[in-house]
Amino acid sequence: MISPCTGTIVSNEQLSRTIWLLRVEAPVIAQQVEPGQFVQVRVTSTYDPLLRTPLSVHDSDPDRGTIDLLYQTVGTSTQLLSNYREQMRLDILGPLGKGFTLPTGPKSSFALLVAGGIGIAPMLLLARFLMANQVSTRLLYGARTASDMVRIDAFEKLGVTVACSTDDGSYGVRGNVVDLLADFLQSGAGGEIFACGPTPMLKALQSLARERELAAQLSLEAYMACGLGACLGCAVAVPGGGYKHVCTDGPVFAAWEVEL
Repeated sequence: MISPCTGTIVSNEQLSRTIWLLRVEAPVIAQQVEPGQFVQVRVTSTYDPLLRTPLSVHDSDPDRGTIDLLYQTVGTSTQLLSNYREQMRLDILGPLGKGFTLPTGPKSSFALLVAGGIGIAPMLLLARFLMANQVSTRLLYGARTASDMVRIDAFEKLGVTVACSTDDGSYGVRGNVVDLLADFLQSGAGGEIFACGPTPMLKALQSLARERELAAQLSLEAYMACGLGACLGCAVAVPGGGYKHVCTDGPVFAAWEVEL
């Protein structure tokens, strides 16, 4: 169910040069949201910017009625959002989209979360659900440099095993996160893969999953102007021809569902 609401800002914390953690009191969304879903926020009452901004739900606390949104200041909307302070009000629409499908059955005892850059955003809520369902969970997290890595402590607090890579080798191993995944798989470890990150990373991971016949779910990053499937601006090609839309058919797809 989509719930428009006016949420109250609890906190808006700067975690790095460009990454912020926003906590909003939004009880109905906090109760309904599933891992991998997103919300659309309106950052101003004027027409500039005209459209809402899509943000993955990073975490949710139904008891306190709050949701956490992890975002990166990359444009006008997110720069404006970084100016919000405690007790200010924020127009939110959500939860939206199709999230991750949680693993079930005899092969559901292990999950691999693969995050690149701000693709870490939807992973904490997913990890929380997985751990609550007694699924052993490992996070492979890649970024450009150490200063871009955030929220590792939150995953470790849940009991998630974390391994990291950076392009410059300043934190964890040197290299990208798909290389880190390939190295990990060399040990014979299995488990379903849940991934979010930039398209080149997801394309490389998709190829790896197909090559090794691994189950994988990909959370796609796309500019979703409306978030409701009306504008058709977030189309992604599917095998055999045709398109699906990230905002309504996704943002999470099985690796075999889309062509990146």
